[in-house]
Amino acid sequence: MLGSTKLLWLLSLAALITVPSMVAAEDGYWPQGKTYCVTLTYDDGIPSQIDHALPQLKAAKLKGTFFCPGDVTYRWSQEDLDQVCSEGHELAGHTIKHPCARKNDWVKPGDALEDYDDARMAAELDDNLGNLVRNGVKREKATFAFPCGATYIGEDNHSYIPLVKERFFAARTTKFGFHVPSKEKIDLFAVKTVAGHERDLAYQLSQVTNTKEKHGWLVFMFHGVGGDHLAISANDHKEILRFLQKDKSVWVATFQEAAAWVKSKQDRVPAETSAAASQEK
Repeated sequence: MLGSTKLLWLLSLAALITVPSMVAAEDGYWPQGKTYCVTLTYDDGIPSQIDHALPQLKAAKLKGTFFCPGDVTYRWSQEDLDQVCSEGHELAGHTIKHPCARKNDWVKPGDALEDYDDARMAAELDDNLGNLVRNGVKREKATFAFPCGATYIGEDNHSYIPLVKERFFAARTTKFGFHVPSKEKIDLFAVKTVAGHERDLAYQLSQVTNTKEKHGWLVFMFHGVGGDHLAISANDHKEILRFLQKDKSVWVATFQEAAAWVKSKQDRVPAETSAAASQEK
């Protein structure tokens, strides 16, 4: 039989070997042992997303979030909406008329952000949310993206974020960057993004790599894919998906899924802090 001293030494050695892996599993922020998270979002409900983005996502077995306004100037049919939903993607809010600042020459007279008051924006958000619900979105899980990244309305440029918070679960802006949730508390109504049409493929992939190194959350923002406005080439979009598909350490989640995960982690912090404080008394 082993002596008591030698037995204790062996047990201590086993603890040194096993504890770090247990701690790593507990300390990992993302689910299923994933190292980082990437969310693929698509704005404006435009034809090239149906023509190129959807088949590429399907081939890569990845899911995205489509922020779709309800105005008829955006050229998705009901069949397009049905396809997006049937393939498991998230359908999300983006207002009805896609209001942006009056300084943009393509904004229709009377439909600029400066032309809105709270009542008009509230009604439009309700219409947008109603469209989502009619297409199978659960009201309590609906997410939103601010058109043009602008969060203000009226001639006085006051915030309409409170109106969004009353109706949606989380919202994406156009502010550049990615989040490191283990080191910051994320405002889920001011989520940052990286625009897919900016610069070249190497730059886009470098953003993924940077996010991975910091165990962060990167939200890509795409508009046109191989066509339409603010477009990324269909090939570059395909290469981004291929890069993600090959990396087994990434969690590719819809905007709602990722936001819900972050919220669940952030909601635990006050409770854990309170419990720790109680134990110290």
